Amino acid sequence: MFADIAVGDWIMLFVRWAHAIGAVAWIGGSAFFAFVLRPVERANPDLVRPLLRPLGSIYRELVDISVIAIIITGIILMFNRLTGNDASPAWFVVLGVKLALAVWMFYLVWHFRQSDFDPSERPTGITARLSWLIGYNAMVFIGVVVFLLASILRTLFENSIAS
Repeated sequence: MFADIAVGDWIMLFVRWAHAIGAVAWIGGSAFFAFVLRPVERANPDLVRPLLRPLGSIYRELVDISVIAIIITGIILMFNRLTGNDASPAWFVVLGVKLALAVWMFYLVWHFRQSDFDPSERPTGITARLSWLIGYNAMVFIGVVVFLLASILRTLFENSIAS
């Protein structure tokens, strides 16, 4: 059964798996911060704030590893699809949107680190109005959309090889 699978197919299976695990770890961690830690911190600030710094440093390491894995495996996956003749124009459009959203997420991580962003601090002024574009909630939302786009890419690819 497994002997019928070529070595290159095993490698691509591992690359897809590593890409998915990196994305799940990053988006899952962001969801945990946005939907669990931040609400608990608002309800019990004195209890939770001392934990946010150590948790934030561990989360930062997780994001670093995830981003590296996503970039490397994403490049491999993209070139694997581009070297075949099965990528349709719709596939390229969806890939472009997915890449743009991923770049936005990478920018958000960079922005948080440059500004020494503290997830326990609430934004004020124009930042509060735009927080849906630049906050952890945005990271989760964009990540979920990127997951949807990945599924669409897979379906478009499968449909192109079936026809």
